[in-house]
This record gives sequence, structure tokens and C-alpha cells, in this order.
Amino acid sequence: MRAPRHRGRQVLLLAVLLAACQPLPHPFADDRPPASLLTVRDSAGISIAPIEGGPSATAEKLGAAVASALGKRDIPASDRTTSLGSYLLYGRLDGQRPRAGKGALTVYWRLQDSGGRLIGERTARLEAPARAWESGDDTIIASLAEASAAEIAPLLADEAAPAAAEVAGGGRTRIAIHPVSGAPGDGAKSLANAIATVLKRQELAVLDDPSAKADVILDGEVTIVPVKPDKQHVKIVWHVRRSDGVEIGTVGQESDVPKGLLDGAWGDVAYSVAIAGADGLLQVIARAAPEGKS
Repeated sequence: MRAPRHRGRQVLLLAVLLAACQPLPHPFADDRPPASLLTVRDSAGISIAPIEGGPSATAEKLGAAVASALGKRDIPASDRTTSLGSYLLYGRLDGQRPRAGKGALTVYWRLQDSGGRLIGERTARLEAPARAWESGDDTIIASLAEASAAEIAPLLADEAAPAAAEVAGGGRTRIAIHPVSGAPGDGAKSLANAIATVLKRQELAVLDDPSAKADVILDGEVTIVPVKPDKQHVKIVWHVRRSDGVEIGTVGQESDVPKGLLDGAWGDVAYSVAIAGADGLLQVIARAAPEGKS
């Protein structure tokens, strides 16, 4: 099978800055997640290889649709990026000969860990008008993606993260994530949800209510400026503060991306940002946490 490859989007590169202006080592070369993220299967993310088989119009869209469907289940996934610790998902489409204008399409999924060990195999099947498969109908593809995600997600269930409520009672640092400002498209919601998912995997108590009493407060802000007619410079800065409002440090991520790339749904890009920024955030959060909490 073909290995996952970078397609289309650029992953935002990370530069970690502390409030005291002392930079941390850069641990994210080649988009590699920190080793601490690899203790839980789905926190490292799933990299989806280009889908094999056809129809080609459906194959080209299915990977992104499955990434989105897995994201709704709090499983970071991407069909555009891969990391050293990513789990690898391979898909192959197999269609039956259309009858009376309808055709059934089956997708065979194979999930492996980063070392190539088989985690499991699953299939999903959907019947729809043949022309919908041939044209790459978004609604039909989304339905097949949802059915696929429902099959794939249980493969990761045995490593499920503890619920925030359970963690909160165990002396863990309580974090309130405030709305992200300045993000185009659905970035404000997508980025907040993605970073919350990744931090929960580290057994931090992420509070659902931003106004609840927290030990650490996390704010994010996005700025975008044009750099070329077809390029924009995107900068994301996470501010880590103690409950008294004192800022302990910041984690910044920035890169040039195609103009308008983030004007709609951020999808797996939000998870790529969260995974890349997690190690820096964890180090700053550790400084902000009250004594006796982790």
C-alpha cells in the first residue's frame, strides 16, 4: 500500500516562545508529535492515506470526509498530513455493477500503528445512485464517511481518555479554554475543540464551562495578513494564564498558506495545529499549575 503523503494544505509550523523571551527547544520537526502524546492511541492522530480504487471522484473526497467524521468523535485525523507517531489508515473502494441506476460501494479499511502493526480491519457499505458515486456527490460521500467512522472509532475505544469529571477529582490541573479570537471560518470553534481534545488526552481536567473555577486559563488569538497575491501569513498565539490573570507564557504557531484556505471549515487543520502545539503548551501549563497538581 502507498504511504500517506502531504497533499495540498501546509501544516502550521510551531515556534514556542515563553513570556521571559527564552525560547524552548523546537521539538516539532517534520510535524512529529511529542513522545508524551503517544501514550494514548488517538491522541497522536490518524493519518489517512490516499484512497485506492474508484470511482475516482469519490476516492478523492472520501479521505477528507472520514477525517471530518472522526474529528466529530474526538479522534484527530488528517488526509493531508502525517506525523512520526500517527496511526495509519488505508482505504480501498470496491464498487458493484450498477443495477437500475443504483450502485453499491464498499470501502475496506485497514488501521495500523506507526510501526506498521495491524490494529484492525473494518468495512463500510452504502448504496446510492451510480451517478452520485461517479460525480463525487458530497452528501453521499459524507454518509459513507460517517458509516466508516462508526466502524473505525471502536478500534481506539480501549485507549479512551478518562472523562474530565473523573480527572477533575484526581488532583489534576483544571483548565478553562476561552474562545479563540480573530480566526476566519469556523476556526474559533474548531481550534478550541481540537486543543481541548488533545489536552484531555494528557489527563488534564478541561472544563466545559469557561466561567467555571480553573487553575489555568488558555486564550487563543489568530491573525492573518496578506504576503503575496495568493498567500496569507497565519499566526496563532496561545496565552497561558494563572487564575489570577498573570500570564505565564505563550505558544505561537505561524506559516504562509494559500489565500482563503481557512475561510471555511478548518477540519483536520485544527487538529494538526493542536497536536503540534501540545508539547509547548504542556510545558507552559506545568509552570502555571498550582503546587501539588499535575
